[in-house]
Amino acid sequence: MKLRRPSLRRRLGIVSAAAVAVAVVGVSLAAWLLLRDQLSDVVNERLNRQVGFAIKIDSAGMQVPAPDGGPDTPLYQTVFADGSWLAPTGQAAIPVSATDREVARRERYESTEDVKINSTSYRVLTRWIHTKQTGPNGRAVQIAIDLSEMNNTLGRFGLILALTGSVGIIAAGVLGYLLTRAGLRPVDRVIAAAEHVASTQDLRAAVPVESNDPDEVTRVADSMNSMLSALDASREAQRRLVEDASHELATPLTSLRTNVDLMLRAENHPSRRLAPEDRQRLLIDVQAQMRELDHLIDEVVELARDPRSDEETTPLDLAAVVRSAVARARTRTPQVEFQIDAESVEISGRTGALERAVLNLLDNAAKWGPADAPVDVSVRRQASGAVVCVADRGPGVPTADLQRVFERFHRAPEARSMPGSGLGLAIVRQVVLAHGGRAWLTPRDGGGTQAWIELPSPGRGTARLSECGLTH
Repeated sequence: MKLRRPSLRRRLGIVSAAAVAVAVVGVSLAAWLLLRDQLSDVVNERLNRQVGFAIKIDSAGMQVPAPDGGPDTPLYQTVFADGSWLAPTGQAAIPVSATDREVARRERYESTEDVKINSTSYRVLTRWIHTKQTGPNGRAVQIAIDLSEMNNTLGRFGLILALTGSVGIIAAGVLGYLLTRAGLRPVDRVIAAAEHVASTQDLRAAVPVESNDPDEVTRVADSMNSMLSALDASREAQRRLVEDASHELATPLTSLRTNVDLMLRAENHPSRRLAPEDRQRLLIDVQAQMRELDHLIDEVVELARDPRSDEETTPLDLAAVVRSAVARARTRTPQVEFQIDAESVEISGRTGALERAVLNLLDNAAKWGPADAPVDVSVRRQASGAVVCVADRGPGVPTADLQRVFERFHRAPEARSMPGSGLGLAIVRQVVLAHGGRAWLTPRDGGGTQAWIELPSPGRGTARLSECGLTH
């Protein structure tokens, strides 16, 4: 069974609780250590007072008094260089260590250490006695103070810190979870909207944005709404393409079906057999319709393909791309003369897509121009980029159709009687837009149409084209 991932609010609650826990533990530990150092200083100060009193008694030749047995009564003991010791009667003996013997032999001035005496913790201060009665072997005085009170105080303080810290950590975790839950409510709206779109496929369902939403949530919602709008526009464009393509495909398919049915009926009825010339005419018509259908399918596929993903963008010479397109156009329409004047301009683009776009313009110009009139092709550098112009000397495009001719399957009334799908210029616009450029048509002085393609270029120039093939 797949484990469910923890929610964002739970993660944030855990993170906030962990951060508070680290802070509480750090502060508590620092407070506990500070209190321990202060209590330890008090004990050490008391030891220093008591050891001075013991040295005075020892120097006066008096015996150190026996303890009264109270919990705050220090233990006294005299240590000799050989490790022997002398303690008041009735007092527990203080352990003598090697360091204590070094103090008695005058190798150290004093030493302090914590020891256990009858299962009770003591701090022992051993200090060398510097008097005339010391003797050649030397001796030292030891003072031991019970640490039980200090340890109990530290224990109680640590317990208080642990309890209060635990309560604080739990409270911080609960509060962090509640605050995170309240703060993530705008995110919940975004999630709910995304789930609604996923379940209903309704790309027009926008993510709601309120005025008090955080900036990050607003940006996420705006980005999602922009994405949904783009997806909706793309789906609408695909729907229109399918509808338009099915409509356009119906015409050649109907004509093909009619011709094939006519030939089949003629074959099935010997008395109605077609004359050889009529049969030849039908076969030629079927062949032409098959070519038209094949060309239409290719253009629909080309238009449906994403122009940004079919090939890699590379640096290229736009003039070389245009010359390649002109060479292909001359092969396809050898009866048309193409005059080219191309200036080398380096751009970043997709060679195949750009060549197909230019070739579509050349095919249009060859189709509409008179057979004895040349098609002018030019490539120029401009400050804003590179410009390609293809000019024909045909009847021209009506002003009302100069922009509409770039729409899918749109054909001017004058073009409906001629072969073509109405997709060539739509493909040109799609390719040019994918390269960050623009495409448009203008009337040509003296008759005809000029088709323009403008593409961004890293180079800069000063030339400006006002007529295809002419530089001013």
